Amino acid sequence: MADLTLKAGTPAGNPPAGYIKLFIGDDGKLTGRDSTGASVLVLGGSNTGDQTITLTGDVTGSGAGSFAATIAAGAVSNAKQAQMPTLTLKGNASGSAATPSDLTVAQARTLLGAGSGNGLDADTVDGLHAAALQAGDYRNLVTNGCCRVSHRASKSLTTSWQTGPVDLMAVAAGGTVSAGTIVQASGVTSLSKSGYACQIQSATLTGASTVSWRHRIEARNAGSVANGAAMVTARTYHDVGTSVTYTITVNKPTAADNFASVTQIATGTVAVANAVNADLSLSLANLGDCSNGLEIIISAACGAITTKNLYLGDLQLVAGSLALPMMPRPMATETMLVARYLRPCAGLVGKANSASNMQIVLSHPDMRVAPSYEATAAMAFTDAVAADFTQSQASVTTVHDATAHNGRISCGFFSGLTSGTVMLQKGTGGTILASAEL
Repeated sequence: MADLTLKAGTPAGNPPAGYIKLFIGDDGKLTGRDSTGASVLVLGGSNTGDQTITLTGDVTGSGAGSFAATIAAGAVSNAKQAQMPTLTLKGNASGSAATPSDLTVAQARTLLGAGSGNGLDADTVDGLHAAALQAGDYRNLVTNGCCRVSHRASKSLTTSWQTGPVDLMAVAAGGTVSAGTIVQASGVTSLSKSGYACQIQSATLTGASTVSWRHRIEARNAGSVANGAAMVTARTYHDVGTSVTYTITVNKPTAADNFASVTQIATGTVAVANAVNADLSLSLANLGDCSNGLEIIISAACGAITTKNLYLGDLQLVAGSLALPMMPRPMATETMLVARYLRPCAGLVGKANSASNMQIVLSHPDMRVAPSYEATAAMAFTDAVAADFTQSQASVTTVHDATAHNGRISCGFFSGLTSGTVMLQKGTGGTILASAEL
């Protein structure tokens, strides 16, 4: 086959009909001319502006020569973007206009002004939500989780569960206890929203010891979160000297409000560094049928310690999977809620039936069940005429009858009473606590 040779320059004349004359023009381009003299083929070089190009699909645009193109709205899917490091968010934390970057959790929290916790800060809740909570957050099923309501004196730490000065919060130690006191801490505003906490003070324990806090929720309240998700949260602090593992356990009793036998719903652990105000949380995907009640136990595996302190405050159980900020209810509201389980009976009236004993009538409407009774300290009475009488020791001798609303008891350890004399409680001395605690 012979080679085709083209000569540069514009030849004269047109080809016959049905033919194309090819030549290389003065501009160096391969050019074709038909029998009418019209240009029919141009190869090589660049778009000279006499051809229109149209782009379609994810990138659109149209024009001759160079022209602007536009990425179609919604065309850049997640799959078409650059991969991101795990646990990051797209954003701009530079403080000025800048290209987006992949923000870490810490950077995102700083950008949102949300602090360094696990979602418990009030700033993470929108203003409307926060206002509703501050108006009275009844979503927290823990009564006195704020640790503000107190009707008992401090108690020595033992291996048995006992409720000290923080109402409805029982405390116990595991291991060998040499020293320690259960107290109500106040002024701890950096730890808790209320500024109060249940403190285990100056504890000295040996061996593989633990300290635990416990709160129980009655069946009538627990039923409201049955078969749904819930979140348990609290705040803690310790000065043990090393990191301490906390275990959060949620149980349910096998009979309504009877915690003699319980079934575990969920448990989880959180490591808490020394001398740090820390958040505790346990997410409960499904509480199941918890209509018999709920029990929350938080244990700190402190080990052998000498004169150390551990605090727990802001205890909550709320429905849902969100760790809501603690918004303490008004003090008057919390006190009324506690009164269903524990309340003082004041302004007592009694009648002496011997030189050392008197019967006393008690009023405590609408408690959970018929309560038990205890004297907070030696009680003082007067006959309102000539003499005052004080117990030699705090004592409730006999419970004659009791309902959820009232009761009648005998108290002894008086001296010099006149049988048949009506006795009025004085403002000094102890009083009677009615307890329908779980």
